[in-house]
Order: sequence, then structure tokens, then C-alpha cells
Amino acid sequence: MDRGEIAEAVTGAVATARGALAAALNNLDGPQGAQYRSCVSEMYFACFHMASALLASKGIRARSHDALQELLALHYVKPAALPADTVRKLGQLMERRHTADYKTYAPVDAGDVEEFRPWVSCFLDDGLKLLGRLVPEASASALRRTVGEFENRRPH
Repeated sequence: MDRGEIAEAVTGAVATARGALAAALNNLDGPQGAQYRSCVSEMYFACFHMASALLASKGIRARSHDALQELLALHYVKPAALPADTVRKLGQLMERRHTADYKTYAPVDAGDVEEFRPWVSCFLDDGLKLLGRLVPEASASALRRTVGEFENRRPH
């Protein structure tokens, strides 16, 4: 990827991460009530897209969810740019998303949201800091505002 493609990929992935987090918020207390399964799924995709933005900033595209975790570990966790537990937590959230999306017999509730909420917020904030000037200020501010709302809104 050239510099223009990198900037476009990063900006698009950050915008998509924000959209997923906004959807997670809507699923906490939307007009149909709390939809915890959808909330957990959207929390994962917010993190997935932030991880994609981080990799895109280095000109890398992951071909699968598992590859994304491996590449994130190699390029961000191993050099200590992100905390050591980042890939483990992302993997746990991915598993919880699989449960939410595909195992309708397994319960998903407010406790699942609360378990991952602090980590999701920190990961998105850390990602924005690492991306720095690659993210237009308007996009970064929008994501920071959404993260703030997400941190403060509790499931009913």
C-alpha cells in the first residue's frame, strides 16, 4: 500500500470501528430494549476494525480474524506498543461474539458487556493514540466521544 492507500484504509477502519461501537451503544438501550447479544458482537467488531486500522497503518491487511490477532501480536504486542494481554482479551471477546452470534441456547447478558467494557474502551483509546496523525481529527474526536458514551452508559 502506498501512503494514500494507508491513510484511506486507516480512516475507513476507524470510522467503521466508531460505527460498530455506536451500534453497541444502541443495543444497550434501544427502542426494543437491551439486545446484549448484538451489543457483544458490535463490541468485538469495534475492536476488530481498530486492530485492522493499526495493521493498515503499517501497510498490512489480515486475511482472517485469527491472522489479525497473530499480526497484532507480532507488530504491536511483542514490541510493547500494546499491553501483553491484548491478543488474549481480543480472542476472549471473539469467542464471546461467537457465542452471541451462533449459540442461541447460551445466555448472553449485561455481565458479558460489563466484563469487556473497560478493555474495549482502553483498546480503542490506545489504538487512536498509536495511530496519531494518521486519523483525521474529526474522526478521532468522534470515536473518543463514542468511547466516552460507551464507558458511561450501563445496561438496564
